[in-house]
Amino acid sequence: MKFRIGIFLVFFGFINSNAQDFNQILVAGKEDASLYIGNYTEPMIEGLIQNLNSGWYHSGKTHKKYGFDFTINATASFIPQNKKTFIFRNSNYNVLELDNGNTQENLPTVMGPTTTEQIKVVIPLDALGNVIPQGSTVLPTSFKVAKFDALNGIEDELPIDAVPSPMLQVGIGLPSKTDFKIRFVPNIGNDEVNFNLIGIGLQHNLLQYFKLDKTTPFDVSILGAFTSSTTTYKPKNNRFPGRNQESTFKISAYTVQLVGNLNLKVINFYGGLGYSAGTSKVEVKGTYEFTYDVKDTFGNTINTVNEEITDPIDINYKMDKQLKATLGMRLNISIFKVFADYSIQDYGTLNTGISLSFK
Repeated sequence: MKFRIGIFLVFFGFINSNAQDFNQILVAGKEDASLYIGNYTEPMIEGLIQNLNSGWYHSGKTHKKYGFDFTINATASFIPQNKKTFIFRNSNYNVLELDNGNTQENLPTVMGPTTTEQIKVVIPLDALGNVIPQGSTVLPTSFKVAKFDALNGIEDELPIDAVPSPMLQVGIGLPSKTDFKIRFVPNIGNDEVNFNLIGIGLQHNLLQYFKLDKTTPFDVSILGAFTSSTTTYKPKNNRFPGRNQESTFKISAYTVQLVGNLNLKVINFYGGLGYSAGTSKVEVKGTYEFTYDVKDTFGNTINTVNEEITDPIDINYKMDKQLKATLGMRLNISIFKVFADYSIQDYGTLNTGISLSFK
């Protein structure tokens, strides 16, 4: 699970590498900072949701009563080209704007390329130094001003253009030709990072309700599954001035699929058709201290001010239901099953693994 923790930490990694830029992003306030970070992390979140909804089966056939399997698999959701960047439009933000004078630019997402673009924060103030709300007719007498480098993607650091995830899973045969499946990772990590995951699924055989010959070489079942994971990051060594700082990254994913397979003894072909969906929540909590310049209407610096902000980022993301079609092949070697499949959806997903299966 180390790589899964690592991919979550991409979001927090830029904070470690450049705390000054992070503080300047916070100057923009919760709404603008959350919108920018949300656009930046969207393909990683969607890829992880697709991964969590994959690898739940490698056959349409369920276990006999008290049969079980132990499965190790790796999944990778490939990033579409149009998800490697997003359009940053000044008009979408209250106080953020491009430093180059343009009204819009393609900026990298976390899974995209690098960039040299910079973003500035310009917050209008009235004569008393109060922030002028959007839509007000009050003329500004000064501005809060800050600048930061647009966040880079990690495309060049990955061996493939995909979000990868490993997974461990156990399946147990229940009465009525139903399999109970579970994925579980207890709290693991260190003083700064902790990760946990829980997933449950049920796969129920449908052919039992039809009077078919027992030698029929195919099976059909229905699968429903849900997975939830949480990563918590608590910065140490006073990396950022402030107190009670903690960031959390929560993802929930669910899928419902009709699963079938053709059993040719040594080789099985299997497939599924259904939908995949999920949600995520990113929160940066605690108090953060930062410094910004105050400039007059002519651009002259007239003051430098220290401020603090509490709970500066709150992102809620929902991936609507997407059609998911899967086709795969499994090689049966005694109690060992080696399998691979590919799912066609917004993010094409490759899944491969090995299973130890009894009954």
